[in-house]
Amino acid sequence: MKSISNFLVIIPVLLSFPRADGQVAETRKNYEPTLLSINDHRAPDWFEDAKFGMFIDYGLYSVAGYAPKKDGAMYPDWYLYNMYHDPEVIAYHKEKWGKDFQRDDFIPLFTAEKFDADAIVKLAAEAGMKYVVPFCKHHDGFCLWPSTYTKRNSLDMGPKKDLIRPLVNACKKEGLKFGFYFSVEEWEYPILIGGVKKIRRWTGSLHDTIPYDEKEMNGKISGKIPVKDFFGDYIIPQAKEFINRYDPDVLWFDGEWTTDINTLRTPEIVSYFYNNAAGRKEVACNDRLGANLRFISGDFFTSEYGGGAHEANPVQSHMLHKWEENRGISQSFGYNWQDTRDNIISTPQFIDMFVKIVSENGNLLLIVNLDGKGAMPEYIKTRLVDIGKWLKVNGEAIYGSRPWLVSHQGDSLRFTQSKDRRYVFAIHTGWPDHEMVIKNLRLDKQASIQLLGSEQKLQWKNVSAEDGGGQVVVEIPQSLKSSIPCDYAYTLKIQLAD
Repeated sequence: MKSISNFLVIIPVLLSFPRADGQVAETRKNYEPTLLSINDHRAPDWFEDAKFGMFIDYGLYSVAGYAPKKDGAMYPDWYLYNMYHDPEVIAYHKEKWGKDFQRDDFIPLFTAEKFDADAIVKLAAEAGMKYVVPFCKHHDGFCLWPSTYTKRNSLDMGPKKDLIRPLVNACKKEGLKFGFYFSVEEWEYPILIGGVKKIRRWTGSLHDTIPYDEKEMNGKISGKIPVKDFFGDYIIPQAKEFINRYDPDVLWFDGEWTTDINTLRTPEIVSYFYNNAAGRKEVACNDRLGANLRFISGDFFTSEYGGGAHEANPVQSHMLHKWEENRGISQSFGYNWQDTRDNIISTPQFIDMFVKIVSENGNLLLIVNLDGKGAMPEYIKTRLVDIGKWLKVNGEAIYGSRPWLVSHQGDSLRFTQSKDRRYVFAIHTGWPDHEMVIKNLRLDKQASIQLLGSEQKLQWKNVSAEDGGGQVVVEIPQSLKSSIPCDYAYTLKIQLAD
């Protein structure tokens, strides 16, 4: 970074990183239902500290479990729309399920017979995750809780049970925070205009109102109750109902990208969410409040498969505004039967990705795809176990950390710092044979360095670099490798101040 001098001094520098001093988020009551008012809210310390969560992508679409292979992210959770609109998916659906098989024919097949909330959340905890966010309602409108605003829910249809309450209870048992993923748009919804039934249609690129065609809608919108005002009579009260019933810690909107905030009226939900929690606990809301507001408003910005906040505005969001990367170990949003051990990222790739995100002030909300019966594929479980083992050794450099003056040096060295700024953590993505060199740094002679997972103090020295600046060279005994209980990515804990 050009703004950093020749070397960094051991005295903690008071940067303007938000909340680095450990202050709790503001708990002011009576947030108004306006963007200006809710923008006063900040991400709480627990969210900044958490770093790692589970995003459970599960719904009717999980039964089909398919999206065409392509470069970049794939969206099996859009199957229930694409089966009518994407030529490749239409052809696949006709061959696999038959030309007369409609969207709602998947409902009886959505049994959730292997859905085990306790096992899922326990695995999340063992993996080192600190919060869980299930897809409570995706764009097809099927709710995984018994919403009173629609019969299109998991108690009245499909599994005939509440899938959310067991997750909430399991999170409380394991000490994890719980989030509410909620789509504010649905592909089709029946509305009443002057007593005449119409369809409010959303395609992902536009929303409009079209005549109600009984034949066309047959098998697509079962259980949806016609309303006069889609947002005022349905979306907003449904979200408030969930908040009242389950008291989530995170509000995670989606489906907002084509619709302006004044139409969506999301500040009405957010202010209710904040006010409901005020004085009791700290909560967080994402940035998906309306069209063109991602990476601008919200307690934290959201990124998908690397297309994210830190890239959209590096100065503001990479080092100053909290953000969250949302992706899986494969390229799929939603269960995809084509995913196998052969096309998922390796454990070293997973750790590299995770460390990069954390060093740049982000959290990783890892997408975990369940199949139609609610079972988690073994290849996902394996990766979760692997990251959990790594975090047991290196978690001190991750949890509760804040970004340092630089996020990285070269391709193999990443940095975080402790919240109190007493320690810098240098995470090397391989084994640093013989020595590790940290540029632009000079330490006081009383400073100490050790490798996480070992109590042994390491030898180090300040040396001059060719450019006249300082750097620290740390000796890494080869014998130390065999005693460190992790197989990849090793962390130096560098003491800066007593």
